[in-house]
Amino acid sequence: MTSETPTHVVSPFNGPVEIGLRSLCVLTTAFPSAYALQRLVVFDYFLVHSDDIEGGPEGLHPRTPHRGGEILVRRGVIQDGIALYESRGLIERVYKGGGIFFAATEKSADFLDTLSTEYLAGLRDRADWVVDSFGALDDTELDLMVRERIGTWGAEFSMESVLWTEEAS
Repeated sequence: MTSETPTHVVSPFNGPVEIGLRSLCVLTTAFPSAYALQRLVVFDYFLVHSDDIEGGPEGLHPRTPHRGGEILVRRGVIQDGIALYESRGLIERVYKGGGIFFAATEKSADFLDTLSTEYLAGLRDRADWVVDSFGALDDTELDLMVRERIGTWGAEFSMESVLWTEEAS
């Protein structure tokens, strides 16, 4: 390794490429509708932790402790992911009276069709489910739903750890 070689390694997981791809799947399913960033943050959580929603499909990511907090920290990475796919002409910024929204472009579906992995197939299936299940909710309804449930997503691990402590005593 030379002194000019960067020592910082970028993880491909939950980085701008993967999270941007997840947003692209949601926006492509919703096309031509445009979504605000906050809706994409919530939908990203629903996409990977779909089993946290009653009747939802199996989650794509593991059920980790306190995963509900992920909603609070994803915004910046989702912005980076959207910017990446926007720079490639696959997501476009839409300015409306209510603020800045994002939408898929005419090229988005064709781009996704060129990719063929199990993970992407799972993303696209869950994007269909997310948009069909929650796309018609207004922002107030969606926000209320998240606020009512966020503390329970991953809380089962807290209860298990309390039980383990009690059993050890």
